[in-house]
Amino acid sequence: MLLILTVQLDTLDRVAAVVDDKAIWLSDVDEKAMLYAATYGVPPEQIPALRREILQQMVNTELLYLKIKEDTTIHVSEDEVERAIDMQIQQIKGKMSDEEFEKQLKRAGFTLESYRRFLRDDIRRTLYIQKYVEYRIRPRIKVSEEEVDEAYRRLADSLATPPEFKLAVITLMVKPSASAEQEYYAKAKRIYQQLKKGASWEEMVQKYSDDRESAKIGGDLGIVPKNALPPEFVKAIEKTPEGSYTRPLRGPQGYHIFYVKGKRKDAYLLAHILVKVTPSESDVKRVMRKAKSIVKKLKAGYSFSRLAKRYSDDPITKENGGEIGWVNARALPPEIVEELKKVKPGEIVGPIPTPDGTMINIFKLLDVQEGQKPTREQIKQILIQRKIEEELNKLVEEAKKDYYVKIYI
Repeated sequence: MLLILTVQLDTLDRVAAVVDDKAIWLSDVDEKAMLYAATYGVPPEQIPALRREILQQMVNTELLYLKIKEDTTIHVSEDEVERAIDMQIQQIKGKMSDEEFEKQLKRAGFTLESYRRFLRDDIRRTLYIQKYVEYRIRPRIKVSEEEVDEAYRRLADSLATPPEFKLAVITLMVKPSASAEQEYYAKAKRIYQQLKKGASWEEMVQKYSDDRESAKIGGDLGIVPKNALPPEFVKAIEKTPEGSYTRPLRGPQGYHIFYVKGKRKDAYLLAHILVKVTPSESDVKRVMRKAKSIVKKLKAGYSFSRLAKRYSDDPITKENGGEIGWVNARALPPEIVEELKKVKPGEIVGPIPTPDGTMINIFKLLDVQEGQKPTREQIKQILIQRKIEEELNKLVEEAKKDYYVKIYI
């Protein structure tokens, strides 16, 4: 697991939620969101939704903990907490030496002991919930053979392990005409100039940002890991003082103006205004003609790797001859999966435009691993887990009646 941990920006911190008399700080929510985003490659525009989901999980966990603590027969010792911390640290540390691990902690602003303190409360709550499940819920859960049979008939196909495809890709960006590009840039520059003259950030976000999801919360993206941003974005943000704005930066979706709310060693606290660049129909047709000519060359025997290095607009995959490795079918649009299922390894799929028309992709199927249906025992365990989650959700709803809850973001 990628280890990205940072100290709190106290001057920017605020309460995200209150449960009973416990405050959940926005910095704690952002720590978890940043770690998840960096580990699983969540794009910046999805981070606001991720933060809200993580905050709700933290609220629910605190409610469960408070409710479970009412049961005085459930107890978690400090020794159990310490052993669980040891196990989690060992999992994160992996094959790193003690010296390497401590260097990573130091870069993140932690000593080994302060990192243990950072983990302690979350782990204690998790252990209480686990014990409650084992002692109070799981013994009451019954799943009949008839339920398993019915669930297998209903769920086996949908719960089957999806196929995985080993792919290479040539990505062609659909760029608008020079005159249209200039119009979009001019709009972004006007917004930037108004901000520099003192225009209200909140008003400008609401009026101009094409990212309507983040606009609902002032364009806030939360903590964005540096490795989730293109190098030119990082360079511009580094040059921008905290509390100020970057010049318009061109990304795949359009022009971003970032409000730099704070900086950390491995991440930034950002909000943005997006001026989305939408290619015209003629732009899509022009690039589609180019894509079809590339496909024609591939089917005539030209090397996919060489053509990827020559034509692909994706700077990362083109260096590998277009190879992107194994991709789970669930991570691909359904229409692409359907096309991949029709071909054999070595064959070409595409060209296929993205729904927003900003890219056209040509795929080569290198290999495929077929999915597998779950066993009856796996279906049974899924049913048990669902019943456990239903009981925990009931407990959360009970706790909401007994304890004060207020969410501020």
